[in-house]
Amino acid sequence: MESAAYLQQIKDRYRLTSDYALARQLGITQPEANLIRRGRKVPNPEVCIRMAKLLDRNPVELLLVAQKDKAPAKAKEYWNLALTAVNVMLNVPQRPRYLPKKVQAIGEELRQLGSQALCYEGALAHVEAIRLMESTRTSVDAVMERWELWRKGEPLYPNYLLVNQEAVRRRVMIRRLLIFTRAQLADAACLSDALAVMEDQRQAGIAVFVGIREELERTVIFQRLAEAFRIHGETDEINAALFDGEMLIFSRAYHKVPLGLTGNARSITHIDRLQFTWKPEHLRDLNPLPLFELTRYVTPFRGKQSFRAQVKRWIKT
Repeated sequence: MESAAYLQQIKDRYRLTSDYALARQLGITQPEANLIRRGRKVPNPEVCIRMAKLLDRNPVELLLVAQKDKAPAKAKEYWNLALTAVNVMLNVPQRPRYLPKKVQAIGEELRQLGSQALCYEGALAHVEAIRLMESTRTSVDAVMERWELWRKGEPLYPNYLLVNQEAVRRRVMIRRLLIFTRAQLADAACLSDALAVMEDQRQAGIAVFVGIREELERTVIFQRLAEAFRIHGETDEINAALFDGEMLIFSRAYHKVPLGLTGNARSITHIDRLQFTWKPEHLRDLNPLPLFELTRYVTPFRGKQSFRAQVKRWIKT
């Protein structure tokens, strides 16, 4: 038993020559000290705490070792994992202050894993989206109503666009459906922004598709998807992406924030919360793939001139 090794360390540190002297240090009987030292008995929690104090170690370490000693052989590997985690935590330097905060953040992520979902807020949402794209190997299918996030100066430009471009070079097939309203396309400035966004996406190697919300709303598929996002995503907007068919991310909240503190500060859209999930029910209910099958309402972007002509037809009808 590993607990016995700690008793030997106590004997060596305090130059104890007998089990009687060891027992006095621990406040237990000589026979009990003898049994623990020979690995015939597991120390109880009180003894573990005294042993830890004598060795200037964290009591949690010795308590876990004692539990491991008592555990059946098949369970010992799990106590090894617990000991490893504790060992990491105990050896985190307190300076620079970034290090303990980083370890704490990792711990919070690990605790979320059991729920098959991870939620990131603020700037971390953008960082994790980049990491996910970097790990993607085959496909990304995305639908975005908040297409303005891709404009120059907005959160997804240029870092997330660049990592999309790199994924395409790795032969990841990226399809992105951008959903516009008629009012947006009827506004000259908004249309100009939309064209710039789509051209950026196309030049990055992304297969860009477009749809008009007012038309998509007529379909049962869109209605069901919008309702699922209201239930799971806390928003009636569809902004989601499916990675390799196994990881889904969707935005849960936004707000406008001023960029800059002096002069006429402009506002940008900020993703407050971004959900990463591999729950089977989320992959089933929030999957954006069916929208790409609505070929009557979802069309490929074939360039600025073609899209302008398409917009004129939409506005007329």
